[in-house]
Amino acid sequence: MRKYLFLIIIFISIISCEENLNPYGELKERYILNCIIRGDTTFQTLTLTRDYQVDNFDPYSNKEDVNIKNALVRIWNGNNKVTILRDTTIERPVGDKYKTPYTVFKTNDLLPNPNSAIEIEAILPNGKKLTSVASVPDAITISEGSSDKVIPPVDNKKFIKISWSTSEKNPVFIVRLAIYFFKHENGVKTRNVLTVPLNYIQYGEAWIPNYPKPVTDLAYSVDMNTIKKAMELISDNDTNKSRYEILSCIFEVLSLDPELRKYYFATARSRDIYSVKLDETDYTNIKGGYGVFGVYMRTYWVLRFTHDYIKSFGYTPGLTDVK
Repeated sequence: MRKYLFLIIIFISIISCEENLNPYGELKERYILNCIIRGDTTFQTLTLTRDYQVDNFDPYSNKEDVNIKNALVRIWNGNNKVTILRDTTIERPVGDKYKTPYTVFKTNDLLPNPNSAIEIEAILPNGKKLTSVASVPDAITISEGSSDKVIPPVDNKKFIKISWSTSEKNPVFIVRLAIYFFKHENGVKTRNVLTVPLNYIQYGEAWIPNYPKPVTDLAYSVDMNTIKKAMELISDNDTNKSRYEILSCIFEVLSLDPELRKYYFATARSRDIYSVKLDETDYTNIKGGYGVFGVYMRTYWVLRFTHDYIKSFGYTPGLTDVK
């Protein structure tokens, strides 16, 4: 009896292997809206795409353009002001697997009001509607009296510190400190930016940058040893130091709205150095589809290098000296 049962199982397995097996199932029509509104500019962009299915296990093998065109996209903010985003096309880079131009929706007439509600609606050519709402964060104000303006600090501190204020409740900020400079080579001057991390970790002969994660504090500080290492890495092993023209150091701080906060904490790969995220989280706040709609406010603060500090690395000052 067992012998016959075994033969039946083998026979069924052979028949099953001959059938076409679809590991994905039937494709459900889904649409994706992604739009992050910037609070420091009137220029805003948005993308509309749809999902797709491939005949193998490599999603990057798809060559069909999934961008959606001719949709009606509107945004409401402040006193029911309506802004329409119109689609436009951007040429793709040479060698891109998609041959048609890239489609985006844009406007140059939307500066969101701080502490206000903002709503978006996209009506697709097939009548499908995607909507979402968000809250514009409060504006950020740099506290000039408690923020350093010069590198190195005038009181010879071992760190620089920038402080700011906001009335936003439970704020989450993204911070970035960067050095701007020119490199002169073969008569050509190219502009470069080096992002200064929170600190560097030495691994063998390499220095690995450790960038800051989103913070909730109203201040950010960086050790002067970290800034010194960043300055050294601008030229790295290049012996011709004088062709590097140092401009300034700019600090940026972004305040995330509640939706972007949720998106970050839902998709963050780890909470600390001991935790590991094994799966991907699909986060969306788009009604009728998928994607992310959010807002952030931004401000910046300029720190000037003294000429003596720039010259100590062999570099060339690019701005007037700090008095």
